[in-house]
Amino acid sequence: MNQWLAFVESNTSGTGRLFAQAASQQGFRPILLSDNPARYGYVSQDGLDTLQVDTRTELALLDACRLLAPEAGLAGVTSSSEYFISTAASIARRLRLAGPSPVAVRACRDKFRQRRLLEKAGVPMPAFRRATSIKSAVGAAQALGLPAIVKPVSGSGSVGVKLCLSLDEVGAHAARLLNQRHNERGFPVARRILVESAASGPEYSVETFGLQVIGITQKHLGPLPNFVEIGHDYPAQLSLTTKHAIESIAEQSLTALGLGWGPAHIELRLTESGPQIIEVNPRLAGGYIPELVRLSCGIDLISATIMLVVGEQPQLKSSCHEHTSIRFILSPGDGTLARVEGVKQAQSIPGVTEVKLYSPPGAEIRRYGDFRDRVGHVIARRSTHEQAVQAAEAAHRAINLCVSGPLWFQNT
Repeated sequence: MNQWLAFVESNTSGTGRLFAQAASQQGFRPILLSDNPARYGYVSQDGLDTLQVDTRTELALLDACRLLAPEAGLAGVTSSSEYFISTAASIARRLRLAGPSPVAVRACRDKFRQRRLLEKAGVPMPAFRRATSIKSAVGAAQALGLPAIVKPVSGSGSVGVKLCLSLDEVGAHAARLLNQRHNERGFPVARRILVESAASGPEYSVETFGLQVIGITQKHLGPLPNFVEIGHDYPAQLSLTTKHAIESIAEQSLTALGLGWGPAHIELRLTESGPQIIEVNPRLAGGYIPELVRLSCGIDLISATIMLVVGEQPQLKSSCHEHTSIRFILSPGDGTLARVEGVKQAQSIPGVTEVKLYSPPGAEIRRYGDFRDRVGHVIARRSTHEQAVQAAEAAHRAINLCVSGPLWFQNT
């Protein structure tokens, strides 16, 4: 029997499935450790091995992994979920398997601790304050100036992140976050929030592996006051000077946070005074960015991560030079998804490589103001940046959603 490769839970954007598939392709037997494996539709579709375990308890996970080891050997432990990367790192360290520093990952997952470490290293970023009450949040916004961004100290996918234009808005959003007891995955949340100055300028992310910069992604955001990512272009079109400045701040951030093992996803804004770090994520990017990288330059960051998890050193070399764009299909409102129109038309557009809907007709969909608003995507790959963008946006425009009755809505 092939060695097991254990995944602690999974993300919900599709990368979890790709991780399991990559493990199988490399000759390992993936197994999902989850408190509810049925949460992930791909598990039954792919016939993935599962083990039901209390994933909120590190000791239970450790015992589960130790049970796997005598049977066929345990090659590695990891997670594709933002909420479990720290736990997976700790389990791997305790079992003397390959993995990132649990201490570094844990510190990075707390956005306030991350900010303090970056500040100490002199990394450019927006001014910030921690708040534990409505009063302290409003006071922080007064000190920093408006507009201000109010968000949780931990989280993923822009959940709970909001631009506030007035002190009343700051107080109201702070109250909502501080009164929240559990996040979207059912985990208890800390009664601490972050208040930041709003950095102005286009947003990018740097995809790194170890201390190597793989590339820079241009990000497109939906309307304020939320920060829903509605599209990505890879590689970003930048001058050589700007590219070097962004790469430099990314490398500086990794060093300041004690990272440098495996993938990281570094988000920043390009302001008038130069790039400023928004946050550093000690994991692969979400939003199908690893797939854009693979289609653009042939570097498979998911397979490379699997290799690293099992103790091997991947070689990351570009094999092609294409351009890719993804545009997300958003729910036009709350209700029942009756049907989708225009899929075949979108698929027929030259350069479109994928048109995918996450929810079938009959599913209940709604807007949250975060990544959960995305109900599908289109991906295009062409030889130039402009061609890729045009193809993706044409495919995006072709698709219409019918929600909760006879009224047709074009996706946004």
